[in-house]
Amino acid sequence: MNQEYSRSTRAISRLIPQEISGPDVHALSPFSLAEDDLGQSELICAGLEELSRHLKRLDEDYQTGQLDCLETRARSVVMLADQLGLRRVGQVAADVVYCIDDPHEAALAATLSRLMRLITQALDHAAGPVSAF
Repeated sequence: MNQEYSRSTRAISRLIPQEISGPDVHALSPFSLAEDDLGQSELICAGLEELSRHLKRLDEDYQTGQLDCLETRARSVVMLADQLGLRRVGQVAADVVYCIDDPHEAALAATLSRLMRLITQALDHAAGPVSAF
């Protein structure tokens, strides 16, 4: 009744999803604005603040199952992303709306997760390097 136990020494890979940031995200950085464009920085900052509020509430709406609020918020993100020039964020936010209209839980979770990653990366990039503060 001897049993041999073999241990697998395979490493577990940790997947960290990241989106490739395009030229639309680089336009948000206040460090890339020319001196004559500084008047637009207030509009960009206000848009980014609104985007950060939407980011927080997107997760809350999804966690509480309020799909009607989630759809309204995703539509708002589409319009806001268009104003800020964040084409990819707008496209993925529209995909979230499609996933809500055609209920598929896994697709909605994956697409919403991607949208939240894109918004987070855009906000991180717009804030600039920590050493700049």
